[in-house]
Amino acid sequence: MKLLLQEIRRNPLLWLLVFVPIALAAEKLNHEAHTLHFVLSVLAILPLAVLLSHATESVAAKRAIRSAVC
Repeated sequence: MKLLLQEIRRNPLLWLLVFVPIALAAEKLNHEAHTLHFVLSVLAILPLAVLLSHATESVAAKRAIRSAVC
């Protein structure tokens, strides 16, 4: 968790994570605002994609180290 918080402080794009709960709440509060839901969902997905990319690169780097040792 500490590493995640450091990453969020370092990368301003991850500040958009605040839109994840906002997008979920907007869906529950107003089902008819399709454009609003779309925009909030796009803003919420961007930082999640960055985190997924970072995790994938981390796994690939660890995998490369293990295969180089074996």
